[in-house]
Amino acid sequence: MTINAVFLLYTLAGIGFITHLFTRKPAVAAASRALFVLSVGAHLIFILALARQTGGLPVLSPAQGANMMVFLASLVFVFFAFRRSTTVLGAFFLPVAGFVLGLIAPALTQAGASSLASSRVWYPLHTLTVIGGEALFAVAFVVAVVYLLHDSSIRRGNIHSAATSLPPLRMLDRILTVCLSLGFVAITAGMTFGALWASSMGVSFSHLAAKASAGALTWLVFAFSIHQRFAIGWAGRRTAVTTILGFALMTILFIVLNLVFPDAHGLGLMA
Repeated sequence: MTINAVFLLYTLAGIGFITHLFTRKPAVAAASRALFVLSVGAHLIFILALARQTGGLPVLSPAQGANMMVFLASLVFVFFAFRRSTTVLGAFFLPVAGFVLGLIAPALTQAGASSLASSRVWYPLHTLTVIGGEALFAVAFVVAVVYLLHDSSIRRGNIHSAATSLPPLRMLDRILTVCLSLGFVAITAGMTFGALWASSMGVSFSHLAAKASAGALTWLVFAFSIHQRFAIGWAGRRTAVTTILGFALMTILFIVLNLVFPDAHGLGLMA
């Protein structure tokens, strides 16, 4: 299984869900779900093959980390795809997932084989929890975009648009809150595991400064959003907007960090 085949399957599934968004035909929804499951299965096979090639968890480069994030987010959206009220969310997630996979495909196999055995238990825990948290933030980002689109359609009184088939605002807000909360817990745990790993491997803070600062800034943005949600009752549009801003910041920092500090990721810190 190649990443190009996985990319093609995601693209076809995305086209199916977009078609369902506008046609609302049950047969199209069923075919799209089948394609989505096939896409995720093919993606899993590719990740297992990549793990065999790298000799461990295939997250040894930024591209591999992004690949794992897409896979984990896909597992969440597969669950949504099989619920009638949230099926259409696939029309918003899959095109983005396919674009990311197409973008990172050339770099996925560039990292040489390198075992994580010498990095102790903290590094795998750090990596999986951080990527899991980022995947949940990615889900929250997509849901936030859908929320704003649906809310805008209602405010305009456009009751005949495709937006009328979107999930209810209250449901979207609830999904958004759950994803933000779980993602925040995962990111917090990941930062803790990362500190324990750095300490156990004797990595100096000067090597961690750029990555730690970027992670802390992202953490603060999502912490603010969650605090406002539970402390003073922020909900709906405000939560959606702060989620989109937080995810945009996280993405920008990820790109800049790996361009300016290419060794600031994973085992590169030990070089």
